[in-house]
Amino acid sequence: MRKIPPLSLPGYFALATGLIYALISFFFHFELIYWALSVFLVVIITFLVSYFGIRKVIYAQIENINEEIIGSIQNTVFKNKMQSRSAEALEKLSTYVKRLIQEKTIEIDNLKELERMRKEFLGDVAHELRSPIFNVQGYIHTLMEGAMEDEEVRTRFLSKAAKHVDHLGILVEDLVTISRIEAGEIKLELEDFNIKELIREVFDLLDHSARQKSINLVVRYPQDHELLVYADLQKIRQVLINLVNNSIKYGKDNGATTINLLETQNEVTIEVADNGEGIAEKHLPRIFERFYRVDKARVRSEPSTGLGLAIVKHFVEAHKQKIWVTSREGIGSIFSFTLERSKGE
Repeated sequence: MRKIPPLSLPGYFALATGLIYALISFFFHFELIYWALSVFLVVIITFLVSYFGIRKVIYAQIENINEEIIGSIQNTVFKNKMQSRSAEALEKLSTYVKRLIQEKTIEIDNLKELERMRKEFLGDVAHELRSPIFNVQGYIHTLMEGAMEDEEVRTRFLSKAAKHVDHLGILVEDLVTISRIEAGEIKLELEDFNIKELIREVFDLLDHSARQKSINLVVRYPQDHELLVYADLQKIRQVLINLVNNSIKYGKDNGATTINLLETQNEVTIEVADNGEGIAEKHLPRIFERFYRVDKARVRSEPSTGLGLAIVKHFVEAHKQKIWVTSREGIGSIFSFTLERSKGE
């Protein structure tokens, strides 16, 4: 919107009045000098009267609006700026109101997004809890209705019910972990440790799962020295367990899970790679979201809480480090994250 200088309105009004007076008085045959002087005085008087009149009536109202806004929002900085009773009050008020509208619009959009995420989260939690509960309920009711007498059926149903109960326990534990992380209740216990030894421990822990699918566990790192990092040992152990376990779970039979360690002066990059099915590019931006499923059909055959990668991302970012994924369908995926190197190396 084009700005109008504060003196424009009184000036235009005074000139218009002077012009009308000049045309009318011209017919009374005043001497030229008196006629010109009278026109000049009319213009000056009209300008002064209109200027102070507009200032008193309009800007006084603007100052009242300013005071009401100031009083309602208790903004000291804005109050100091708006105390002057100048003709710029309208422009200042307009600028502030526009900024206030923008801030409130952003705030409202953020609240709407939080509400959407809350509803989505509650829906996901309800769905994840409902599946194992209904399955356990079905097995128990079937046994109560007569299948208990058949020992083979009884053993099979109780075994399946136990698996669903275990899955339910893991889900609840992951939900508690996510809640504690987001509430800031989980603190890091930073220490120096050898990342090579931790990788060997994780491989030993998951060796049985890998053998069941004939997956080779491979690690590539420099052999000539220790590789110390400064991080929370237990949190990074959980990160590696989750990433390697996912690699085994969703990898191809007779495939491989490989961990590569890449060094720079200040950090170490850990890559967990597999030669599995890979992940479509459209899924990559959301892969670390809670309960996000790349392939829901595959999840039914490979049970998962859907919270593992979200927890992994929280743990890595709590160290002020980065985590990302690259993948190509039919070739495999690489999950990478960084850790700070020990300052004592």
